[in-house]
Amino acid sequence: MSALLLPALACAQTYVDRNLSVAPGARDGSRPIVIIGPVQPSTPPAPVPAAPTTGPVGSYASDAAGPDIRAKNADYITQFRVIERIPPGSTIRDVAWRYGVASKPAGFEAVLCWQNADTCWSVTEASSGNTSFFNGKDATRPFLLYYRVKGGGHLPQGPVKGDMNQVIVTFDVPG
Repeated sequence: MSALLLPALACAQTYVDRNLSVAPGARDGSRPIVIIGPVQPSTPPAPVPAAPTTGPVGSYASDAAGPDIRAKNADYITQFRVIERIPPGSTIRDVAWRYGVASKPAGFEAVLCWQNADTCWSVTEASSGNTSFFNGKDATRPFLLYYRVKGGGHLPQGPVKGDMNQVIVTFDVPG
């Protein structure tokens, strides 16, 4: 995962920022692209297994359109909203994900992050699956999916079309 977090090339980032950003809330049918500077997370803590519970369990699914990847060495983000009111003190029990891109060019990497880029799980090798890595974390916090294609030069086949992405968060409700 550390290779995903290498600083972006200044010229590529400048090009992307200047030419490919989409205004937030655009309703003209354009694909959402959110580009940020390099992600610099700290080392994530070891996963915490879910504590056995006899209380209620809840879940929510959040869908979001994935961005088109237009340049190498730039981070593209899908932001998943917490779409349901979750009781305070609820903790994550399991997270399932699904993402789609038209193709995975050489150098493609993807990570699923909780709340920000400090706690992330690599999902590069699996376009769908589930993990207990985020167990015990605050279920009211959102998830983000970061894409990147590392390497030099241009994308050989042109922009890579993003598809719909989804997270399903199962959580334990206190009490």
